[in-house]
Amino acid sequence: MLPPVLRSSSVAVSLAALACGPSPEASGEQPQGVEVQAGWYYSLNEPLRLCTDGGTLPLRPAPQGGHWAFVAARVHGISDGEVEVKARFYDATSGELVFADRRVGEVGPSKGAPGYVEPDLDLRGAIVHVPACPLNDALPVFRRPLRLVLEVTGRRPQAASGSTELVVTPDCSAGTPGEIAVCECECSPDYDPGKCY
Repeated sequence: MLPPVLRSSSVAVSLAALACGPSPEASGEQPQGVEVQAGWYYSLNEPLRLCTDGGTLPLRPAPQGGHWAFVAARVHGISDGEVEVKARFYDATSGELVFADRRVGEVGPSKGAPGYVEPDLDLRGAIVHVPACPLNDALPVFRRPLRLVLEVTGRRPQAASGSTELVVTPDCSAGTPGEIAVCECECSPDYDPGKCY
């Protein structure tokens, strides 16, 4: 059971969702206005990887224990500096709010996408941590299709903002065979720590 401080908390925000489309850097064109791309981290020491609409959201072992999803944004149209990131996960079928979180942190130029910014991995403040396993009855997200709405707002005076929306399913879909086996063990309904290690 996760401690109460790690459980979901409701965040009241106004979101203007933008449909996901092909990555603009693939065509060589820069988007107009603010564009937000949702991504995840295989490791907090590695570059951001972009999510796919309708794809999985890989769970990774966390320093605090268990398996979590680490979600962040790659953004065009907001300068580097401090940003506010708001994430909401809704059940893809019922629309029920399952998890919400708000983070504030530094972003800097993306090494993989010129003209974009993404979280500063030395500080990691702009990364949303989604607890998934061991299974928590209060936060059932494992293998559950979720509609992610991700909003980013600059903290500079202009406070430019943008958002994106897509469906993802948290799953044990990344890592070595051994890592995946431990993830699936921790995420099983009859989880027993003695069986997973």
